[in-house]
Amino acid sequence: MAKINKRRKKIFDMLKEHQAGLSGEFMSQQLGVSSRTIRSDIKALQEYLVEYDIRIISSPNKGYRFNKFEQLDTAEQNLFQEGVSNLETAKQRINYILYRLLENTFKDIVITQNDLAEEMYISLSTLKMHLNEVKDILQKYDLKVTQYKTKGIKVIGEEVKIRYCIVDMINTCSTEKFFQKILANVDIELLDKIIKETLSYKKIQLADRSKEKFCLHIAIGMQRSNCNKFVSYPSSIANKIENTFEYNVAKELIDNILKKMNIDIACSEVYYIAQCLLASKKLTDISESMDKKHVKKLVNIILKEIHEKLSIDFTNDEYLIDGLTLHLNIALTRIQFQMNIRNELLETIKNDYPLAFQMGVIAGKIVEQYDNIKINENEIGYIALHFGAALSRNGIKENIKAKNIIIVCSSGLGISVLLKAKVEEYFHNRLNVIKVMPSYEINSQILDNVDYVLSTVPLKNIKSDKIIKINRMLQKEDVENIENKIFHKETTELLEITTFFNKDNFYIGKNFETKEECINFLADEAIKKGLMNNNAKMSIFEREEMSSTSIGDLVAIPHPIYNECGTSFISILILNKPIIWDDLFVQVVFLLNVEKGKMNLWEPMFLKLYNYIKSKNGVNSILKNKSYEVFINEFEKMF
Repeated sequence: MAKINKRRKKIFDMLKEHQAGLSGEFMSQQLGVSSRTIRSDIKALQEYLVEYDIRIISSPNKGYRFNKFEQLDTAEQNLFQEGVSNLETAKQRINYILYRLLENTFKDIVITQNDLAEEMYISLSTLKMHLNEVKDILQKYDLKVTQYKTKGIKVIGEEVKIRYCIVDMINTCSTEKFFQKILANVDIELLDKIIKETLSYKKIQLADRSKEKFCLHIAIGMQRSNCNKFVSYPSSIANKIENTFEYNVAKELIDNILKKMNIDIACSEVYYIAQCLLASKKLTDISESMDKKHVKKLVNIILKEIHEKLSIDFTNDEYLIDGLTLHLNIALTRIQFQMNIRNELLETIKNDYPLAFQMGVIAGKIVEQYDNIKINENEIGYIALHFGAALSRNGIKENIKAKNIIIVCSSGLGISVLLKAKVEEYFHNRLNVIKVMPSYEINSQILDNVDYVLSTVPLKNIKSDKIIKINRMLQKEDVENIENKIFHKETTELLEITTFFNKDNFYIGKNFETKEECINFLADEAIKKGLMNNNAKMSIFEREEMSSTSIGDLVAIPHPIYNECGTSFISILILNKPIIWDDLFVQVVFLLNVEKGKMNLWEPMFLKLYNYIKSKNGVNSILKNKSYEVFINEFEKMF
């Protein structure tokens, strides 16, 4: 909102202090600028004061003065303090630059770097530094910051990409005060109501966040088209959109907006609205197009590939097949129309659900192979969520059969039922809750007939490793405790896991400069020792292309998508100095290779490494000691 530089703020203060008026000549002398500059600043100030019903009037004898002073304090607070006081961090300043440049695209306004720096109360050098970050963000949308002659900078790019970027900025940042002007003439509540009614009538059900984003796309589209900013489509794409069910929905939506909001949206916007609807995440979808049949066939190919390469069979999981088909049908549309999507859960999915993410990578490779469409890591992350749910649902995550448990709860029926439901929600088929019972009924005979007891209270006179204490309202720490005690301890047996490591695969003192050199070295060494073949080596690079394997804390964990060799191993490479691995610094590299028949160990092994690096500060010890014996000793203590 605040777009007034330091000089204009001083003019505002001077006029506020001298209510009788000040001459332009006096102000130009005080501020060291020309009278012409003062006139330009006055004109700019006036534009921002209109909404407060304040005018700057001038007369030959009195100079410039405010016509009223009642709303000055409110105007001052909104125009100056609120805008600048919130620009304390680099992220806030970067976002502010983004908002200003995107807002200017509505009317093709340019702004000089000097004016922007003054407006933000930062130095020109600081602005230039932040501007580089802004350019990187805009690059993800194929947008550029360009110098327009000598008048200033502005954002250029395809109209559709500018719209995606604006909507994403609204969705992911605290942008309300900056975008009030953009959406000022749109009744969002009424528009949202019209959208809900139209979609309900057409039997389309969107996820909540997708509906909100869809509403924003339409609102931004309305405002952009009012400024003669339209999205153009080649005839081939337009024809394809016209043949979709969503196109008819978009036409009806535009008719309803005209009837109920009295807003006549440009005809060309129907294609954009249809495109956004095609790419929205649907909970239900009544259409049955040839594309959808093709996607279902693609899903079957993906599941067969996962079964063949990872020995995990989802081919009869109808819930996964339906969910993945619906998701891919929408995702492929998004990619086809180059609609960027940001996955806020990406790092969590990659680090906490590595096996599911690996399956997402395999799915991405299949799509690329059959449809010649490149799937980025954000989309892979969303695909991985479906596999993660399937792994939990089918009890495959740890490759074990369900454990029989009893829940002991001292509270009433309501809490007991809720606790049972929460346990089943988190652990699905991995835990079989036989019954919920009070503590006084527990005895040694009952303990002998179950695998574990989850108890909210201490069990008097009974001691057993089978008893796990939990809270009445299942907490995150309870879930982690159950995971560690029931699953991880048994699936990651110390003897089996430590066979992954060998002193001969521990390398120090290397001076490589790129990730390619690191991967080539580790893979070539493994090939020499018969641990890996060339196909697996190529698969490591393919996996790296899909999504970076650097995880922060100076560590990367590269691994192949497929592995046909019969040996599991982990090689460790310690560099003399960090290198840039995509966006992160890396100095320690773990090459993780799990044989096909032991894919149940893939995720526990990754998570053990991740925990050693993140929670145990293992990377510091590795870099300090550079010793295989110290590393293996510390790693074994985690079991």
